[in-house]
Amino acid sequence: MTEQFDLWRALAGLGLFLFAMSQLEDGLRGIGGRGLANFLKQRTDTPLKAVTGGTIATALLQSSSVVGLMVLAFVGAGLLALPNALGVVFGANLGTTFTGWIVAALGLKLDIEELALPLIAGGALLLLVGRERMAHIGRVTLGLALLLLGLQFMKDSVAALQATVDVAALEGLAPWQYLAFGTLFAAIIRSSSATMMVTLAALDGGVINLPNAAAIAIGADLGTTFTVLMGAIQGSGSKRQVASGHFIFNLVTDAIAFALRLPLLGVVAWLGIEDPLYSLVAFHSLFNIMGLVIFVPIIKPFARWLERFGSERETSEAQYVREMVPEVSDAALAAIEQETAHLIARVVRQNMQVFSPPLPLPPGELPVDTNSAKDSELAKFDAMYDGTKRLEGEILRFATQLQRQPLNEAESRRLSQLLSAVREAVHSTKQLKDIRHNLEEFEDAPGPRINVYLDHFRSVMNSYFTDLFALRRAGQPHPRPEDIVELIQDVHGRHDQMHSEIYADISSGAVPEAVASSLLNVNREVLNSNLSLLSALTDYHLEPERALDLKRLPRTT
Repeated sequence: MTEQFDLWRALAGLGLFLFAMSQLEDGLRGIGGRGLANFLKQRTDTPLKAVTGGTIATALLQSSSVVGLMVLAFVGAGLLALPNALGVVFGANLGTTFTGWIVAALGLKLDIEELALPLIAGGALLLLVGRERMAHIGRVTLGLALLLLGLQFMKDSVAALQATVDVAALEGLAPWQYLAFGTLFAAIIRSSSATMMVTLAALDGGVINLPNAAAIAIGADLGTTFTVLMGAIQGSGSKRQVASGHFIFNLVTDAIAFALRLPLLGVVAWLGIEDPLYSLVAFHSLFNIMGLVIFVPIIKPFARWLERFGSERETSEAQYVREMVPEVSDAALAAIEQETAHLIARVVRQNMQVFSPPLPLPPGELPVDTNSAKDSELAKFDAMYDGTKRLEGEILRFATQLQRQPLNEAESRRLSQLLSAVREAVHSTKQLKDIRHNLEEFEDAPGPRINVYLDHFRSVMNSYFTDLFALRRAGQPHPRPEDIVELIQDVHGRHDQMHSEIYADISSGAVPEAVASSLLNVNREVLNSNLSLLSALTDYHLEPERALDLKRLPRTT
């Protein structure tokens, strides 16, 4: 009966610890998640800074999983290069060891119950009656109290277990068996911190000795990588590269640490650390520092190797949101912005394919700045149109997920603008799709006058795209509003001139009545297509108020 009671107490302690860690993650993310996100973006421009940033962020959040989530988000948004992402993940490994230091210094040395009960009372009160930030502080306080209480349960159960377990029998197990236990246990519960807490409790209770506890700590580091690998199996190439780099880093580091386990423990003793608990956490930190010393100098060639062997065949049209998680809202919004630029650039090139032969590429710059290389080889209009519709769907699906997250007013307005830009751009190419059959009929129509109109439509579109590629002047990321207004006026002028010519030919009988309505329809849809594309650009480039003023200009005459 006593043994069963101790087992349930141990499991309850582990459950409390895991639940407390999740509450700490949520609370700390609410207090400083956005600040940490900005910190990671701004302080990771070199591998050494990336490692430092990952270490500090994980030490503050007490969760490498949250930091990993941010890293994947920034990689997917194109805000974090692979070498820097790897640096943050490697640093997060060292950051997780701070949990062990805290527990060794506090959790197993003090009267936990006396400390935990006031924290539970105060934290619960703040969580229930506090607003926003105070509620998050209450969640952190409550999480810390439950974490300590869980440690107490594990400590008590291990102490009771010592009387029923033949410690000498455990000494007969091989070191690799302790390593395997640490790996499997961390993989199952998905937490190296929790595995370390169980190990510290067992070490404090005298159930295992320090060398065997060190083997479990090494295994715990390796076990947590399986969670990342499983999460990246169905992910993008960038996710797999980060996950693979994380696994290789831990595999190499842990293999060396296991081989040098006793000498490294000797270094810890040489440093004057005699307490077994401090010795274990110092060993944990030491072999992670050793891994950083090995990998940081080669992080850039290592990243290039991962990119070469971890590339994948693209299966989606999106290049940014497909790798994104909506929980990191600023990075997610940046991904949607880049994906919107990708879609607009695609529509520009796609609309130039509506004629046969396609319109020539004019000099100048695309009206949006995009690093997209996916559409460098142009396909036929219909194939590109199908891909654009799929890309629109991927953007809208991800935007729906992002809208479920807490967004501030500026983020909500920007998201609305980007979605409007996506709709207008797709509307632009849809209007040309609707008149493609008319353009094909004009090519086969008898009479020279129809061919003249076909050439005239080509000339109108050619002039339009020449002006469009001149909107973004050299060194300027955005076009000037007055240049967009001038182009809108030019689009209307070309439409009106064509409209007058068609009616004049209808009156003189130069154009058959059967073709007249098609000419007027094509002229109208060309106007609306060009204006829709300009409307997409105003939403993408301009402030909401200025964009709304430009979009109020009339579309048809």
